[in-house]
Amino acid sequence: GAAPAGSSLLYQPMLAGFAQVRVADTKSKIDVTRDLTVLTPITGEAVPVDWDQAAVAGFASADLADGPDEGGGFADLPAPAGKKKSYDAWSKEFAAWLLRTQKIDLLRSPSLKVVSNPDESERDFRVRLQQSTRQDRDRAIEALRQKYAPKQAALQARRRRAEQTVARESEQATQQGIQTAISVGATILGAFLGRKAVNVSTIGRATTAARGAGRVLKETQDVGRAKESVGAVDQAIADLDAQFKAEADALTASTDPLTERFETISLKPTRQNISVRLVALAWAPCWRDAAGAVTPAWE
Repeated sequence: GAAPAGSSLLYQPMLAGFAQVRVADTKSKIDVTRDLTVLTPITGEAVPVDWDQAAVAGFASADLADGPDEGGGFADLPAPAGKKKSYDAWSKEFAAWLLRTQKIDLLRSPSLKVVSNPDESERDFRVRLQQSTRQDRDRAIEALRQKYAPKQAALQARRRRAEQTVARESEQATQQGIQTAISVGATILGAFLGRKAVNVSTIGRATTAARGAGRVLKETQDVGRAKESVGAVDQAIADLDAQFKAEADALTASTDPLTERFETISLKPTRQNISVRLVALAWAPCWRDAAGAVTPAWE
């Protein structure tokens, strides 16, 4: 690009590393080969080259020019950069750095056992999984519904029987109440007829009425117990529905790619899959301002 105001062109000594790195994993079905070009400064310090300071460059070895453009000066070349054996050592260090740093981080869905593609964003991975798993999730929930169906049917049958018991007990209590009322009415009527009317028959009716009142109380208690039975079955139905909903929600959450917590797996290259193509001195064009600050001119 154009030189910033007040800047001059300066060629800085850099170490250029060119390599091909392959990361392969049969289990994850990943096999990626990448060409990599990096630049790192050559300094006059005790450790002249530090690959951890390397920056990825957007050019290939074929893009290197044989000489500089017109104009510009050259910075001093550190002494190690003038020795051939230095480049052999730096090449080995470059390979070691690639082995240590050129890993591929992938996302993995624990529930679906699916791994993201290299360079696939988390959002794209979630959308892709959601599209492919919607039918599987629906089938899983339907299977869960079938699992609960016999229990739900059994409880509904119990509830129908309990309601029938309530109706039967209520009818019996009503009939017993009517009979008792008739007996009591007859006894009271007899009492109103006078002392002469009080005889064995009147006493018998009074006794029958008293027994009927006791049966009314018993039938009323039976109705109460029958209604409690219906309430207990209703509670069991509500509990079963809540249990089904909890399992269905858990199943949905565990298989929903939009909310599932993914695992991260790191795949690293092997030594055999690292090919260092070239490690060479490269004069990188930079801009040097009036204060002596240097910025890259190749970006």
